[in-house]
Amino acid sequence: MNDASDSLALTRLPHLSLLLAFRTVADQGNFTRAAELLHLSQSAVSQQVVKLEESLGVQLFARSTRAVELTQAGIELLAGIDAPLSQLMAALDRSARRGEPAVLHIEAEPVMSAFWLTPRLKLFTRHFPELRIQQLLTTQRVEFPEQVELAIKWGGPDWPGFDAEFLMGLNYVPVCAPALLTALPPLREPADLARQPLLHDRNQDDWKSWQALHPEIPLRLDRGHVVTDSNVLAQMAIEGYGIALCAVELIERPLRSGELVMPFPDMVMRHPLAYYLLTRRQKPLSDTARRFSDWLKGEAASA
Repeated sequence: MNDASDSLALTRLPHLSLLLAFRTVADQGNFTRAAELLHLSQSAVSQQVVKLEESLGVQLFARSTRAVELTQAGIELLAGIDAPLSQLMAALDRSARRGEPAVLHIEAEPVMSAFWLTPRLKLFTRHFPELRIQQLLTTQRVEFPEQVELAIKWGGPDWPGFDAEFLMGLNYVPVCAPALLTALPPLREPADLARQPLLHDRNQDDWKSWQALHPEIPLRLDRGHVVTDSNVLAQMAIEGYGIALCAVELIERPLRSGELVMPFPDMVMRHPLAYYLLTRRQKPLSDTARRFSDWLKGEAASA
């Protein structure tokens, strides 16, 4: 009798993909965002949730044109499966990777990776010589494909669908090529900035914010060049095209080499945005990712 009842119970166990679809929609509160994370169409995710509701005989979500909310049955189901499902996925991932070289997938922005992260990575990989790190570089968006465990992104503190932890802020200061200090017109005091072309990262907003801190300097915000890549911005400053407003933390190398100088190092602006460390909600990090996260936060704190 017990064997028969156990067999019957097993035949009623919902497919894992249905449970994953349900949990993802519950986490995101949105079918569209859940579909993006699962790399499925919105209709496919909706159908999976409907199949789960039909198999259980309960309604899991209260749907409207504006929002998707868990019903009481949905709340109870999520509470019961969330931790076990995370443990199951982690165990399957460990089994699949056993015997393979450890690979850590991270997402970062190109300028952060080039000027801050990559020069420091050898400090981490020295302790894990078998580890391979794969970086997905994205700008002004979050891709976060399934294999990525954490992302380092620039913005505000609110990142819908992710747990976000402050990593590091940036201090912006005017920088230029050394030759501009003695060129004509020379750059000897802050007021001389009014006669220099300014270099802008995407738009004039950063220089406008900097000038709000120093209203006594009549900047010509309409002069200079605009680029959409912070790497190119720093390179244009090195080549002598004008004065760039750059984060001190991201131009350590050209400052050390003397390719860039800070004519007015005390005129610093703390940027209102910052770098945040993003992880998936309700999904534990692998041991490697957890060690990397701890190391990364330590490096940022000492920067």
